[in-house]
Amino acid sequence: MASENHEDGAVSFALPADVNDWIDEEADRRGETRAAFCRQLLSATHAVTTDDAGSDGEGLDEDRIEPGDSVDSETLQSELEEQRTEFVDHVEDVRERVVQVKREADGKAPEEHDHDEYADRSAVEALDEDLETVAERLSAFEDRTDALSSLEADLEDLSKTVDSGFENFEDVLEHVLETTDELERRSTTLATAVLDLRERRDFLAAQERRRLEAERLQRAASRLGIQTATCAACSTAVSMGLLTEPTCPHCDTQFADVSKKRSFLGSHTLETGDPPALEPAAHAAVDTDETASVFETVEADAEPSDDDRRSVDRGESE
Repeated sequence: MASENHEDGAVSFALPADVNDWIDEEADRRGETRAAFCRQLLSATHAVTTDDAGSDGEGLDEDRIEPGDSVDSETLQSELEEQRTEFVDHVEDVRERVVQVKREADGKAPEEHDHDEYADRSAVEALDEDLETVAERLSAFEDRTDALSSLEADLEDLSKTVDSGFENFEDVLEHVLETTDELERRSTTLATAVLDLRERRDFLAAQERRRLEAERLQRAASRLGIQTATCAACSTAVSMGLLTEPTCPHCDTQFADVSKKRSFLGSHTLETGDPPALEPAAHAAVDTDETASVFETVEADAEPSDDDRRSVDRGESE
């Protein structure tokens, strides 16, 4: 049988044995008295009810979120708010059942009574179930709060990891750019040296070709017994022994061959025109075709490609 003292606000009613045992266990676990634990439980119920009595929401599936799920703080906070709303609804239902049991008990009890035999057992059992539900919801709410704290810590660690990773990325990129600049400088120096070397090779090859052609004319004159011949272009006498290039020292005309005089009063003649091809051995000495491909390969490797330039430009812009 339930009773109420309106002057001191005390309410008493019979509870099932398992509820009594649960209250005793929780009080012992917390190191509190039975009465203090009950007051804290009812005070928490009252605080949640009065704070969120007007809120609406639907329940949250308890299995939908695990502590290790990768969810953001806003989503978890929203679902915790829905869980809290459902918890408040259960508390409100418990409060209504308590009021209903109290009213039924007041209607059945005589004016002077000191026993609880007339208590509605079904209502008490329902209250017992609701109290267990409230305890479970409260525990679930605490678990969600702990999960949120753990998630915030994980997000903070991830943020630190990302920041440190980007700092290292900037260092690596700076080193790559510096190395690229150094390689480009060396490539430019190498390309310049290759160009100078090829120009010098071409100059020496041309000089050697002229010397060989002059020697060919001198050998031809020696076989014919000619020491002096007349330039066919300017009719100036040229000493074959002093000839260093296959050109006239007076008019700079190209000599092609030397011919013996055809009459007693005539003179030996240095004929003008394009000189004949050199002998194979002499041609091999001045041939630049074999080394041309080598110079072209070195120049291509020394010059940065368009893709390399775009990569460097993109890295600098970032």
